[in-house]
Amino acid sequence: MPLAYAARFTMHYDNSLPSFAAQGIVPTAEQLAIQTSNDDTVIVHANAGAAKTTSLALRIAEGLARGLAPTSILALTYTEPACDALRAALRKIGVAPDVVKKVWISSFETFALYCLKSVEGAALPALRDPEALQASVWAAVAELRERGTPELLEQLWLPTEGNSEFVELFLRQSLRAKGMLAREMAYWDDQRITAEYAEECGLDFSLLCVLAEYEKLRHPPGADSPKFRAEHDASYDLARLVGDPDQPTFWADIPKWPRHLAALMLDEMHDLNHALFAITRGLLASNPKCYFCGVGDVDQVIHAHAGADARYMQAEMFEPQTGRHVQALPLTASYRFGPALAASAGHLANKAYATQAAHATQLRCTRYADDLDCVQQVVQAALQWRAEKRKMNEFVVLLRHPHQSVLLENALLEAGLPYQTRGFGTYLQRPEVMLVRALLAVATQHFGAVQSTETRRRMVEELVVFCRFQLGFFRDESETPAERLQEAVRPVVADPTILATFFESQIDRTEPQITRRLRNAMAIARNQTGPTMFAQMLDALEMRQWAAEHWVEKQRQADAVAHLEGLKQAAARFDSVAAFFEHLNQAEVHFEKQREHSKRSAKPAELCLADIAQVKGLEFEHVVLPFLAQGAFPAAERVSMVDERKLMYVAVTRARSTLSLLVSQAQPSQFVAEMQLAPSA
Repeated sequence: MPLAYAARFTMHYDNSLPSFAAQGIVPTAEQLAIQTSNDDTVIVHANAGAAKTTSLALRIAEGLARGLAPTSILALTYTEPACDALRAALRKIGVAPDVVKKVWISSFETFALYCLKSVEGAALPALRDPEALQASVWAAVAELRERGTPELLEQLWLPTEGNSEFVELFLRQSLRAKGMLAREMAYWDDQRITAEYAEECGLDFSLLCVLAEYEKLRHPPGADSPKFRAEHDASYDLARLVGDPDQPTFWADIPKWPRHLAALMLDEMHDLNHALFAITRGLLASNPKCYFCGVGDVDQVIHAHAGADARYMQAEMFEPQTGRHVQALPLTASYRFGPALAASAGHLANKAYATQAAHATQLRCTRYADDLDCVQQVVQAALQWRAEKRKMNEFVVLLRHPHQSVLLENALLEAGLPYQTRGFGTYLQRPEVMLVRALLAVATQHFGAVQSTETRRRMVEELVVFCRFQLGFFRDESETPAERLQEAVRPVVADPTILATFFESQIDRTEPQITRRLRNAMAIARNQTGPTMFAQMLDALEMRQWAAEHWVEKQRQADAVAHLEGLKQAAARFDSVAAFFEHLNQAEVHFEKQREHSKRSAKPAELCLADIAQVKGLEFEHVVLPFLAQGAFPAAERVSMVDERKLMYVAVTRARSTLSLLVSQAQPSQFVAEMQLAPSA
């Protein structure tokens, strides 16, 4: 440790008397060791529920108590929810809220955007959906075909344009390759990108070559900034600036790069990939007097698809890369859940799992006959929780797939149970549902029944996008497609009575197969009645084929079809299109009213439907895991079984007092058996 910093940091240090006295908790011996350590580089290896975030908060609070300025402390995490959790932990242990606000807590991606904006001068377009990226992918393939040598092209497999499986595979592998800095590492080591190198990295050579052309298109050589950014591209772009070993003083070119940090903290350190590690290493190199503390759990690496690797937590990797000596400290026992869940989580993770929780955790494992039965069990559990006057925001239902919320949301609305969603939106506002709602509005000629102007706008937008309406220019040919779309949508939203006229004027200007589907669906919607009318309408639209044409990812295609299958089940109770359309509109109104009432309530009254990855680092009193079936969880369209098992581990270890597992009677998830649980009838 540099002497100047060591003297400042250890001033008045007494091993038995930490400078910061926590409120509301009694730190354990392991936590006190982390809080009061004088080592300049500490990596904490923890188990789930062992209070990683609280321990990191104690380390931050100790630094504050010893005189570190809040603004000199930077804490980085992988997700925004993890940032919120760290702020909450600091407040919980007694750090003043105004001080917490001054501590620099950020996700890596937000931090990267902050630094890059100081270089580039403006925010760039963010393209999050694969559908928005596929044109660039095919442009890269075309460039490679044109520029590649005959010898290179003989080694590659390059499909013709329109192959969505290729686009999905490319985007998946490019995310991992960027996280690994695979191309950059080769260039920095003066290596060529060869088939042998790609194999060493575990990457496909053809996809790696396409990535080279794709990146040239995204960020042309010599350009001041990229044309756009996709998921995790900000971290990748920053890592390219700071990771080159031949540029030891890179920070001179980044005006907003922090140069006076006293402490760097990493929560969820197991999420590091090489790009994030390069940023971490750069921060330590440019702040040599900086204290470092990282905490993580190697069993919670659920972002391997983005290159995450637990090796960056190991001293053998960290020390030679940073020139720092690592003090490894443990957080062994869980304080979140009791012995029963600790044993089951241990079986799933294949390791011994200790707990020192003062409370027991109840495990409920029951069977369900079909999806409706599963949903009813969830609703009954929520009603029972409310009857016991428990906090509804401590009741969370974790879903492996967003489409699983459709039946749940309908049932919750009917039961009068307010809910919020985390990691996905309510099914009523998902693109494929918006499309169907727009078609129902055309059929009923009652678009004005949709009260929300924003919903009306989204419905018309999805109608235009899905149906590939050919919009003309409104002013001149300089208009972008997005500007033309907004010009077309604005009058329809303002005057709902013209939706049908707009639809009829556009329908014959689209592709013949789409025109046929739309006219057949509209004929059924206008003329058929009875409980099967909506199912017939969806069949006429050929939604499975439509989904395959519209979305790149197979799982997204499957989710879209499943969303509409859920709608089909809901529609079976109605005899007419008008009645079902009214039901959907009232459901949305009901949802919004419940949300508003809950926001005004002194006590949080909403239960939560959440994507599992979005609650990593959080905990809840009652966690419900429904739809535990082979093909659903573990998912049929999975990246790897290892990732699925780690995701299950994250899910079950969020619970404090109760974990409820709802297991398919016909096809039980293998994870239930691995946890050595036997579902009751």
